[in-house]
Amino acid sequence: MSDNKTDKMRPFAHLVFDLDDTLLDTSRQLLPRASRDACAAMIVAGLEATLEQCGKAWDEHHVSQDRHEIFTHLVEHFGVRGGSDAASVAQRGFHAFYNRKVESTISMFPKMREMLLDLHKNYGIHLVTAGNRATQDEKIRILKISNLFDGIYHIDPSRGEFKRDAFNRIMSKTACPPEQYLSIGNRIDSDIAEAKALGWKTCWVRYGEHSSMLPTSALEEPDFVIDMTNELIEKCHL
Repeated sequence: MSDNKTDKMRPFAHLVFDLDDTLLDTSRQLLPRASRDACAAMIVAGLEATLEQCGKAWDEHHVSQDRHEIFTHLVEHFGVRGGSDAASVAQRGFHAFYNRKVESTISMFPKMREMLLDLHKNYGIHLVTAGNRATQDEKIRILKISNLFDGIYHIDPSRGEFKRDAFNRIMSKTACPPEQYLSIGNRIDSDIAEAKALGWKTCWVRYGEHSSMLPTSALEEPDFVIDMTNELIEKCHL
């Protein structure tokens, strides 16, 4: 970094980034098509809704702070046609949303590559990304960012995996006190709460489809709040 902080002055030893809506503008670049495809798949499977109705309910769900999984919410909201299994309809939506080909035109938020390279001069930099591994790997490949991190960790919530599992692996590998890690991400229920449960510091990127979610416990209260990741260095005193 340009300020040449000494090790003693630096607030953290390791910065742990989320990918979607933290480094990559997923909400604008990928969410519209993915949500439309998920709605279409659920309708074919038996969701009692039109594509327009499903899309509107999807948008309202994310604005309303409802924490129910979106696919279950849609099934409960609209119901399913006779003979259709509600759980199967929700699963079809989940599969269409998360297991998909990634558009080759995606890009990180402006100046993210430069910021990561700058931070890497003084901090360990790690990526913890949640979702289908093949899909997330494709995003990383298209963005050409694998060389920017000391480690890349995948967790798949559909397999019962949690970000704290990856956070624990990072701590085991790097062996620093918990307060020397900063988790940076857009979800207070995972990037924030699961990191704070381990004693980490946290920075909530209040952007994208989960930006309306409000903390419901002390663990979900972030240490820092930014609206865009390019505010990170200034707001977190890096």
